[in-house]
Amino acid sequence: MNCIAVFKRIIAVCYRAAYLLHHAICLRPDRSLPAKLKPAKLIVVGSYRAGGAGKTPFCLWLAKELGRIRPAQAAGPQKTRHIAILCHSYAYDEAQMYREVLGTEDCIEIIETSDRYKTVLALLDRKSGDGNCSRQRPDYIICDDGFEDSRLAGAVNIHVISDETPGGLQDLWPAGPFRSLPKDHTNATATISLKRADIRFSIRKITNALDENLADAAPNYKQVNIFCGIGDPGRFILDLENYGITPSRKTFLKDHDRHFAKKIQRALKKFPQDAFIITHKDACRLAPQLRKNPRIFTAYQTVCVTPSAVSKVMEALKA
Repeated sequence: MNCIAVFKRIIAVCYRAAYLLHHAICLRPDRSLPAKLKPAKLIVVGSYRAGGAGKTPFCLWLAKELGRIRPAQAAGPQKTRHIAILCHSYAYDEAQMYREVLGTEDCIEIIETSDRYKTVLALLDRKSGDGNCSRQRPDYIICDDGFEDSRLAGAVNIHVISDETPGGLQDLWPAGPFRSLPKDHTNATATISLKRADIRFSIRKITNALDENLADAAPNYKQVNIFCGIGDPGRFILDLENYGITPSRKTFLKDHDRHFAKKIQRALKKFPQDAFIITHKDACRLAPQLRKNPRIFTAYQTVCVTPSAVSKVMEALKA
């Protein structure tokens, strides 16, 4: 074994020790949580990836799907299911995207939090009764990410699989963009793995504030450029190519970039004859006036889940 290999192994062992120590001290599974949850269901939509697996679009789909379910009752009016979606307060753009997409949905509550576990406990302390969703105990709690918080015992884990595998050096150091390994997630009531064949992400439309389609407006511009700050820009490029768009220039920023608005304003000034494509999540970082710029085109995504995958998810939630 050469010196580089020995060094990599030492780093991997240190990483693994720190990971396990942090989880053992700070993130011990709450064994009492499954009993506290009943009859509510806690759902953690996660991935071994740090970002870009499609967790947020899938959570949007899942919330709408669960919102369509109405529990059968022997008598009386049908009860609307109350759904709480938890996203990290750092991901402010995702919270705004949820509000835009689900704003008209009945009894779906969007909660930004820096500690999903404490927020789950607070939600479970609520009393059902007066019909006000902000004071009502949820029927479903969906955690967008939170896969690494092992305190969330008793959850149904929905693992959105990317094209890569999370194996690393001697199963000690997750490879590439991954944060953990499959063996690190054993506290769930059930773990469902959804592959690319189970979920298809695609672009539904690309329009500007005037509702002009990019395909129709593209001849009016010198170039069409990508400008985005998301977890996996490579997948976004592939989606654009499948939609029939090949951008001339690509600018990638970090996920949840809080200076996104200033940076795209500079790009608009630097390339005054160009159009820019951004994602829906990117658009949620912009002030209303900036979103009205006709040279900014937003790509809106759609999610298609196979009937077999839908059945698999619903069966796990019934258990």
